Amino acid sequence: MPSTILDVAALCGYSKATVTRAFAEPHLVKESTRNKVYEAARQLNYTPNAVAQAMQRMRTDNIAFILYEEQSPVILNPFYAPIVDAVLQTCHDLGLSVIISSSADTRLPNGEIYIKKQVDGAILAGQVNSELVEYFHNQKKPVVLLNNITRKEDRVCLAVADYRGALEAVQHLIDKGHRRIALVQGDFSSHVMEGRRQGYLDALRNNDLPLNEADIFCIPADYGHAISCLETILDERQPEFYPSAFFCTNDEIAVGIIKGLFRRGHKVPEEFGVVGFDDSILATTIEPELTTVSVDKRYMGSESVRLLHQLMQGEELAPGIHRVGAHLVVRGST
Repeated sequence: MPSTILDVAALCGYSKATVTRAFAEPHLVKESTRNKVYEAARQLNYTPNAVAQAMQRMRTDNIAFILYEEQSPVILNPFYAPIVDAVLQTCHDLGLSVIISSSADTRLPNGEIYIKKQVDGAILAGQVNSELVEYFHNQKKPVVLLNNITRKEDRVCLAVADYRGALEAVQHLIDKGHRRIALVQGDFSSHVMEGRRQGYLDALRNNDLPLNEADIFCIPADYGHAISCLETILDERQPEFYPSAFFCTNDEIAVGIIKGLFRRGHKVPEEFGVVGFDDSILATTIEPELTTVSVDKRYMGSESVRLLHQLMQGEELAPGIHRVGAHLVVRGST
């Protein structure tokens, strides 16, 4: 006959309630107690019934991490990969399981939202559509928006300090002597684009530098489009009208700009300065290494789980925007 939770309790010397809590809510049980319970369970070859636990406690201990489809696959995304790694680690620490999905996987052929797995809450990352947010709201499941902002006042949003990061980045280029600085911005969610663009504009304004609308480019946020953008600038302008520096709103764009300049025989930083945003793994895999705005991506991942877990526990959180700091890391590209 298979061992039961009562057998485990008898062997380790704790009550049934303590043993149950050690499996269901391990963060509420002392480590020494948990270890004794787990050792007794191992000796008895006992495995708790996850389905029965979920039914008893009216929750699954599953959360969803849903990433905007254009950012998938997450494991290859230099910005989101470390975020998801931190999400997985923090969920492990809290005894939660994670279902990782693309926003495209949440839609039926007729366009309706459908989530295949039962979850207790969700982290929605990137440009997730409002219908998905409303789906969870109608299900009375808590949601944390990651790297996204909604105008609804009852939402909890975790976002980067885009404006301050951009302001510092462009000021750095100005301090380096650059007077014509191009903005190459990726086609991100509107709040990211607006914050980084405004930081760029205000840095120029603060230093009495003219704004040249022809020096603002909006492209898909990837390496190939960045190279094409750079080639268009060099092909369609005389050298005296080239920008002397580029502020790029992510590192992948910045790497493409540097690669394009290199292919045309130009030197960075001797002829052109380049600054990125995110401080992803790309920043230190290119030569010269990239000056970029650093964002603590692992903190974003772990904090998004902690915020969601608090909501799942019924804690009251002040809705609104929780900003994650950003600061400039100076390397060889400037």
